[in-house]
Amino acid sequence: MLEQVPFSVSLLFILITLTTYGFFVAAVLTAQSAKVKGRAHFVALALLMWIIFQSTLSLNRWYMDRDASPPHLMFPLVSTLVILSLLFLLPSGRRFLAGLNSGVLTLLHIVRIPVEIGLYLLATWKQVPWSMTFSGINFDMISGITAPIIWWLGYHKKVLPKGVLVAWNVAALALLLIVVVRGIGAVPSPIQSWDFDQPNYAVMHFPFSWLPSLIVPLVFFSHVTLLFQLLKPSSKN
Repeated sequence: MLEQVPFSVSLLFILITLTTYGFFVAAVLTAQSAKVKGRAHFVALALLMWIIFQSTLSLNRWYMDRDASPPHLMFPLVSTLVILSLLFLLPSGRRFLAGLNSGVLTLLHIVRIPVEIGLYLLATWKQVPWSMTFSGINFDMISGITAPIIWWLGYHKKVLPKGVLVAWNVAALALLLIVVVRGIGAVPSPIQSWDFDQPNYAVMHFPFSWLPSLIVPLVFFSHVTLLFQLLKPSSKN
């Protein structure tokens, strides 16, 4: 049962969530554009309200509905895509994305290291499938380990060519999407496709539901933003 998972594992995911939140807000606060910086308080408050909202859904067992099709866990992921689409459609949204601090967005991916440790611990308590850990087919920790190297060489020393930065973001994004698809397919639901012997229970419960509802969306958001910054015509490395 999930109640048997040590509090230390829950605390780890709480700290990861707060760290991810802090990195993203910092990317707004340290933007070069004064207009983007001016939105930092709004972004911080909006994300905080989102965390509270997601916590309420989790604590009220909304994500635990195993009969929902598609699974309720799709809600925060689809919401991320909708928000990104709106930002790309609106000129002010594109300016916001272009103004975010690229270096901080790159460093944000360091959180993927403790996430993978947390998933491994949850697997030992049979709350996520082993396939979602680094002992299975989850190689997402590579993104977290290489993130500070990419930041140091690409944004601090500025010695990496744009092509390398683009390739790193594409590869890291692919690793993320593999885990997301694997995780969704392992959630107990009408569309569960694998890992029936040890399903993805944890993400249906608080505070582990913050992984698909905040951590993964912000990691995805960061990669898409970095690629947008790198590939837009006026981008300079």
